[in-house]
Amino acid sequence: MPLVKPDPSPETWDAYRRGLAELETIDRVPPGLPAGEEPQRIYVLGLQDIVKGAGANDAKPAVWQFLRGLTSGPAVAADVGEPKPGEQPRMSSLSRGPLINRSIESTRQVERLPVVQASNYELRRLSISGLSIRVFWLKSLEGGADLAVPYHTEVRELKIMEPYFMDEFISIVKSLAEKRLKFDDSPRTKH
Repeated sequence: MPLVKPDPSPETWDAYRRGLAELETIDRVPPGLPAGEEPQRIYVLGLQDIVKGAGANDAKPAVWQFLRGLTSGPAVAADVGEPKPGEQPRMSSLSRGPLINRSIESTRQVERLPVVQASNYELRRLSISGLSIRVFWLKSLEGGADLAVPYHTEVRELKIMEPYFMDEFISIVKSLAEKRLKFDDSPRTKH
């Protein structure tokens, strides 16, 4: 079954379109960019929260990222941040390069996973920046277990594009978060 892909608010779409149009006028958008974009909502989870027992459902929405382009060739990612109450959303950044092409390819890969084809999930992304981990968060729409599919990480305990039950993923990440928070990386003074 296809992944359900949430749609941003009309205000978020407008912020993306306005921001991209402004950048096009000053030649900051690569030429030959194909039409069509895919918005994905990115949630964040902090290390302190994970150690205190937070899970994916405690993650906060941070940004809508609009992916546009090809797996090879011109591609961009435009970020529109979640606005504070009473404020309008606005585009905050535009990125391009191989990492964006890989994000587009990873999205195609997650759509083809057999486990995704067998059930109904909503596509979300989850970022744990304190560990440089980014995963697709497949939110079950059938009351089953959510899945985490890492697409960017240097952590040996996680395999890229391998589905994990969310509880298992959070357990792995909690152990890593505890180690990271104990590590003293403050500058050393010379004696």
